[in-house]
Amino acid sequence: MMPTWWPTALGMVAGLCTSFSFVPQVIKAWREGNTEALSKRMYLASLAAYSLWIVHGLMIASIPVTVFNGLNLVFAGTILGLKLRALRTARAR
Repeated sequence: MMPTWWPTALGMVAGLCTSFSFVPQVIKAWREGNTEALSKRMYLASLAAYSLWIVHGLMIASIPVTVFNGLNLVFAGTILGLKLRALRTARAR
């Protein structure tokens, strides 16, 4: 029989891997300001998906699902914000 903490631990490790895969993209977009190759639609869809996963995580009382999708929401929102700022700056020129 599997210990009850094992699925939560696995979810935490998976969440760390998923969430921190955003970090290099956030840093690059922030430092360089170049978001031309990033898809605005993809990040909008990602924000919707992460929001739904948060609701799902709350409904099933899953800490890893809720926490890491919240973190993904912040990272994807940051990237989308940088993308929108770059678009606004480009239009102003």
